[in-house]
Amino acid sequence: MTFRFSPRPNRASDIGWRDWGEKAFQEAQVADKPILLAISAVWCHWCHVMDETSYSDPEVIRTINERYVPIRVDNDERPDVNRRYNMGGWPTTAFLTPDGEIVHGGTYIPPDAMRSYVAQVAEVWRDRRTEIAQRVAEVREKNKEERAPKPGDLSWEIVDSVGSHIRGAYDPQFGGFGREPKFPQPKVLRFVLDEYRRFGYPELATMIHKTLAAMAGGGMYDRVAGGFFRYATTRQWDIPHYEKMLEENAELLALYAEAHRTFPTAGYDRIVRDVVRWMDATLWREDVKAFAGSQDADEHYYALEASERAKHDSPFVDRTLYSNWNALAASAYLAAAAALGEERLKERAHDTIVTIANRMSRPDGRLGHFDRGDGPEVFDLLGDLAALCGAMLDVYETGSHPHALDGARLTAEAMRDRLEDPDHGGFFDAPEKREPGRLAVRERPLEENALAADGLLRLAALTGDEKWHALALRALRSFVGEYRQWGQFGASYANAVARALAEPLVVSVVGPEADPLADRLWRIARASIDPARSIHRIVPARDGAQLAALGFPGDRAAAYVCVATVCSAPIADEASLSRQLDEAAARHRRQD
Repeated sequence: MTFRFSPRPNRASDIGWRDWGEKAFQEAQVADKPILLAISAVWCHWCHVMDETSYSDPEVIRTINERYVPIRVDNDERPDVNRRYNMGGWPTTAFLTPDGEIVHGGTYIPPDAMRSYVAQVAEVWRDRRTEIAQRVAEVREKNKEERAPKPGDLSWEIVDSVGSHIRGAYDPQFGGFGREPKFPQPKVLRFVLDEYRRFGYPELATMIHKTLAAMAGGGMYDRVAGGFFRYATTRQWDIPHYEKMLEENAELLALYAEAHRTFPTAGYDRIVRDVVRWMDATLWREDVKAFAGSQDADEHYYALEASERAKHDSPFVDRTLYSNWNALAASAYLAAAAALGEERLKERAHDTIVTIANRMSRPDGRLGHFDRGDGPEVFDLLGDLAALCGAMLDVYETGSHPHALDGARLTAEAMRDRLEDPDHGGFFDAPEKREPGRLAVRERPLEENALAADGLLRLAALTGDEKWHALALRALRSFVGEYRQWGQFGASYANAVARALAEPLVVSVVGPEADPLADRLWRIARASIDPARSIHRIVPARDGAQLAALGFPGDRAAAYVCVATVCSAPIADEASLSRQLDEAAARHRRQD
C-alpha cells in the first residue's frame, strides 16, 4: 500500500513503515522487537505536524528503524484497527508488544518527548519483557470480562437515562454539549430532535435551535464555500479545526434538513442548500458518481474571503470512496430533497447508491469499505452494511425505486449471516478472519449496532417479516447492561430503542403513477415527521406482488394508515389523511 504523509516537506517516509497485517507482526515476533503503530488520517492537521516534526527528527527515524517494526494505518480505511488502538485522538502513537498488546501510547508527541519515548520503551522491552507480558495478560483478561455482553429488557428508562445525560451535558449559554473543544455531535442532536417529535417538550426545541444556530453562525461553518469544519476548539464555536469530512457533513446535512421539516420557518433550509453546494462542488466525483472522503485543513486558506480564495489552490481533497460515508450522504441528500422539494437531489442520492452496489461490491456480494481507485478493499464492516441498509430504505421510501426494498433485504441478510453474534445477539464489527493483534477478537460497537437495529426495525415494518424485528430486538437487548457507560454517546442507541418501543406507523399510498389524488396523498405521507413512520408508494401496475402482500385493493387511489397491526379504511382525501396521522402521533404520549 502507498502511505500518505503530510503534503508539506517532511522526512516521515524515511521510516520503514509496514502495512498492517500478519507479515509485519510475524517480523516483530521473529526479531523480538516492539511495534510502533501510527494511526493517522489524510485530513488530520496534527498527523501532518507529527510527520513534519517528530517523524522527521533524525534520531527518532534512526531509533524506530533500528529498534521497532513500524506500522502505519489510515484511520478512515481501517476503522476496525482504530477502534481497538486509538489512544484518544489523531494521530495515535501506540507502542505495542510483538503480538499486538498496548504497552504505552498517546496522540501527538513532540520531537523531544518522542526521542525519549522511543528509546525508553525499547529499553523497557529489552530489560523487562516478562513483567510487561504479565501485565498485558492481566489487562487482556480484564478487557475480556468488561466486553462480555449483559443483556436485559428494553424500556423507556433507557431512553430517559440517555436523555438525562444529554440534558446534563447541554451548554445553555453557547449551545452544543460540553465545553471545549466543541464537536457538533449530530447523533445527539438527532436524538433531541426525535424526542421533540415524539413528545413536543419546548425545552428540547430550545436546545435544537440554540445549537443549530450557534454552529451555523460560528467559525465552525464555512460561510464562503459552505459546509462544516470538523469541530471548534472553543466553547463559543468561533475557532474551528479546519478539516471538512464527508461523514460529519452528511450527518449534519440530514440533521438540518429534518430540522427544517420540523421547524419550517426557522431558516434551516439556507444551511441545507449551502452544505449541498459545498458537497456538490468539492466532494462529488462525476467520474464515479459518488462522493470523495474529505478536504484537508488549511488555516490560511479558510480565513480568506471569496475573492482571495479564488487566487489560491483549494485544500487537498481525498478522492477515496468510503461505502459507509457515501451511504450516509445518499440518505442526507434524500432528506434534503424532502426538505427542499428538489428532484435532482434524489437523483444524486440514487446514483450514489448504485455506485456502492456496483463498484464497491464483489461478485460474491461482499461489500468493500474503501476504494482508492484500484478496487474495493476491507470487506463487510458493520458500519458499511448498516449505513447501506438504511440508505436503501430511504431510497425505497421516495416511491420511485421499489427494488431498493429488495436491496435493503439482501443487505440485512448479509449483515445477519456474516456479522451476527449468535451467542448474545447484536453484530460484530467485522467478519471472522485471521487478523493480528487485537483484531483477533471481534468487537460489538454500540453506535453501529444501533444503526443496524434501526434499519432492521424499518425493514420489518415495511416487509411485515417478523424475523427482522426479532433480530433488531435481540441486538438492542444485548446492550442493556452497558449502554450507561456511554452517557450522551448512547444517543443513537436510545433512539433505536425508542423506535423499538413505539408502535410502528406504516402509511401506504396506492394508485396509478402520476395519479393526481395519489400524488397529493403521497405528499402528505412524505411530510410526516413521526420518528417511527415508514411509507409505501404502491403503483398497482408496477408493484403487484407488494400490493398483494399488503392486501389492499388496487382499483382506486387511496391511502391506508396502519399502526402496529391495525389499518384504517381507505382514505381518499388529504384532510382525512392528515387527521389520521395526527391521531397516530398520540401513541407516543406517555404517562408521567
